[in-house]
Amino acid sequence: MDATQFGPYQLRKLLGRGGMGEVYEAFDTRTDRVVALKVLPHHMAADETFQQRFRRESQAAAGVSDPHVVPIHGFGEIDGRLYLDMRLIEGQTVGELLADRKRPLSPTLAVSVVEQVANALDAAHASGLIHRDVKPSNILLTVREFAYLIDFGLARTASEKGLTTAGNTLGTLGYMAPERFEAGPIDGRADIYALACVLYECLTGVRPYQADSLEQQIAGHMMSPPPRPSDTDPKLAAFDEVVAKGMAKKPGKRYQTAAELGAAARRALTAPVPRGGRTSGRHSARRSVKSTGTGLSKKAMWISAASIAVVAVCTVGAWQLWGGTRSGDTRPASVAESTVPPSVSGGAIPEIAALVPENIRSTGRLIVGVNVPYAPNEFKDPSGKIVGFDVDLMNAVTRVLGLTADYRETAFESIIGSVSSGSFNAGMSSFTDTLEREQLVDFVTYFQAGTQWARRTGTTVSPDAACGLRIGVTFASIQETTEVPAKSSACEAAGLSPIDMVTYTRQDDLTAALVNGDVDAMSADSPVTGFTVKLSAGALETTGDVFDLAPYGWPVAQDSKLGQAMKQALEYLIASGEYRTIATKWGVEEGLIDKPVINGATG
Repeated sequence: MDATQFGPYQLRKLLGRGGMGEVYEAFDTRTDRVVALKVLPHHMAADETFQQRFRRESQAAAGVSDPHVVPIHGFGEIDGRLYLDMRLIEGQTVGELLADRKRPLSPTLAVSVVEQVANALDAAHASGLIHRDVKPSNILLTVREFAYLIDFGLARTASEKGLTTAGNTLGTLGYMAPERFEAGPIDGRADIYALACVLYECLTGVRPYQADSLEQQIAGHMMSPPPRPSDTDPKLAAFDEVVAKGMAKKPGKRYQTAAELGAAARRALTAPVPRGGRTSGRHSARRSVKSTGTGLSKKAMWISAASIAVVAVCTVGAWQLWGGTRSGDTRPASVAESTVPPSVSGGAIPEIAALVPENIRSTGRLIVGVNVPYAPNEFKDPSGKIVGFDVDLMNAVTRVLGLTADYRETAFESIIGSVSSGSFNAGMSSFTDTLEREQLVDFVTYFQAGTQWARRTGTTVSPDAACGLRIGVTFASIQETTEVPAKSSACEAAGLSPIDMVTYTRQDDLTAALVNGDVDAMSADSPVTGFTVKLSAGALETTGDVFDLAPYGWPVAQDSKLGQAMKQALEYLIASGEYRTIATKWGVEEGLIDKPVINGATG
């Protein structure tokens, strides 16, 4: 695009560039007006399926009639490149505004923004469109605080085959409704969830479920209760219920229209503040800074106008056509709202607790060595707390034993040795029970897992055709010590190049490497691979079948009475149904076992 002429458009200056192409300030010689013109890369016009969706969804988005939607003047193809012609808007995104101010918006402005965006969303939903990417950086504010919802359909359509970086995935996950991680269809209530996230961020200055990893981010949206604005400022207590309903895990429990969310936020703005507020929150020492308006001068707005004007169109957006009704909620309940396991207040089972060795029972604690992250089994949530399927199950087992689990984070490869020496009472890090490991410790089996590979969506890597490729594994795992080396040796025996095995200490580092293209595929335990694919938001897919099924086990000292006590505690949880409930919560019920044993490895 060196020339300034593009069909009837004169390209005056480049306003933005990204993976979806370039955005120019352009002069349309046919209409004598200045527009924002987005020009897509050549390969997108060559993809017939993409081109059909681009035309269909651009036409639908152009038909959305609401003042808070950036008007689309036209779209088409010139010289083998798709383009979108939109109104040039001068302003600043809410995301930029929050970053520049380094403090929240005033509640008045936050509510105004949400109300205006709600109007745009309801108009789109009425036309059968879902935005799918509602977030502060896709909301544009003019100098008069008029809000536009930008980014219409194309960005999400183009990225359905996989996001390009882990960082981009993390940013998108910050506002994604729980059902977005499930296989079923979504509707406009996913946008309402995202808008409630935006309301929270505007009021507090921070994104819901702050996290440094994909695992932590997805765990927040799927498992953690909605955050409360009053934890940041007690004066925002009236907004707690608004955010909680807007971010409800089940779509049927949310506001059913965006306008309902906007109206509830408006009522909270004028609601009386409880005397003294609520000060028990962990962040109660923080206070938002009072503000009126955006605090932007016209000069500042004009300085940033070039980049902002078409942040509005830097990506065409995320509307997506959807069919089906809005009434009711016929999809299965999300895992986040499955039956909650019984409270730890249920107490110990005396006859089982009596089996615990006296030296452990007298302390009231079970010291458990653990290594993280290995989602969904054991990893840290946004607050730094160790969570996961293994953690919930171990907490339930120790409750039955009349103990409290005392987790000691350590290196994976040191856990079995520490259990054998007595430094830890037990281990809990998705250990596969093997004959080799049984030479050092006993195992109480509690789950069955296999190995499964994952690859970037759209690639052709498979476990049976990996010679010469870069395959990622985690340190000291079965995949690193046994599975991939055996496959590599078979490659060499067949006269082919060996597998280039790349070892990572942390599973989330391996996940990021695969998403970024640093490795061609990854091999991991089946529940881990399944969860990794789910949290990738479409970037990854499984490849091949699950193979090498084997039991997971908790390592304990050999011939210890503790093993029998933990085995009976798990049998109790299986009989009561709590075992299945915990597995269902984390989506790993396919690996459930009927009966635990001591040392379940087979030759």
